[in-house]
Formats: sequence, structure tokens, C-alpha cells
Amino acid sequence: MAWEITTEELLKRYTSGKRNFAGAVVIRERGYGRNYIDLKGAVLRDINLRGADFSFADLRGADLTGADLFSTSLIEARLDNAIIRDANLECVNLYQCNLTNADLTGTVLTYMNAVDAIFRGAQLTPFEHAILIGADFRGATPALHDMICRGMNVIWDTIMFDGTIEHGPYFGEWKPISK
Repeated sequence: MAWEITTEELLKRYTSGKRNFAGAVVIRERGYGRNYIDLKGAVLRDINLRGADFSFADLRGADLTGADLFSTSLIEARLDNAIIRDANLECVNLYQCNLTNADLTGTVLTYMNAVDAIFRGAQLTPFEHAILIGADFRGATPALHDMICRGMNVIWDTIMFDGTIEHGPYFGEWKPISK
């Protein structure tokens, strides 16, 4: 069930010990030309944000270690330099999300929608069943082609670790989709 909360109220409740914010729709504040959620540098370890809407959130440098972000909407969110270790990002929507230099070590990324997502320099864990159309993995580690081009992932115009582009479309184990 969706319910609304402001960033100030979320941080206040989190600081007082509450961790369950499943289904929350964070009320966006007026910014320069676009509404945004300002949680830059926030420490939100072990928070439950299952099904929450954090689209356009500024979470640069945030610590989301152990967070449950199952099915969370992070459309156009900024997660540059965020620490998201041992978290659950299964079924997450990362459309146009910026995860430059994010630490995703040990994080579940299965079934993620990473269309136009930026993972430059990110530390990754293997994942499967992801949509990687236009995603950018330049400089990400570990730099394993098989980590991306396997496991039923959809690969199309995806920028690989070394800057080469896999035009595809490919589905799964390097098998082109019939046109």
C-alpha cells in the first residue's frame, strides 16, 4: 500500500529507530526545474523501502548497506558514490539512474530494469534476468563480459567495461534475438 512521507519525516523516523518504509512515496521538494528528493549523504542502513518511489532522489554518497529496495522505483535517481553493499535491489527500476562509482558488492540485482543506467566505475556482483538497454558499464569491476552477457540478460546498445558497445539485441547467452 502506497503512503506519502516527506524527506524530513523519513529521516526523523529513521533516526528514532524506524526502518520499515515499504511502499512509501516520498514527497518531492521544488528544485531547479524539477522536483527532487534530497537525501544526499544520508545513512539509511538496513532500511526497508520495498515498492517505494524514490524517483529523482539525490542519494549521492548515501549509505544503503543492507537496504531492502525490492521493486523500488529509482527512476533518474543519483546514486553516485553510494554504498549499497549486501542490499536487495531485485526487480528495481533503475531507468536513467546514475550509479557512477557506487559500491554494489554483494547486492542482489536480479530482474533489474537498467535502461540507460550508468554504472561507470561501480563495484558489481553478478546478476541475471536484467534489462540492459543503453546501460553504461565503463570501468566497472569486476570487468567480466560473462557477467553481463549471460543469465537471460537483455543486452542492446550496452557499453561494456572496456568502452566497446554490444549492439545486440542479445538475450541470455550471447544469442542474437531473431528479427
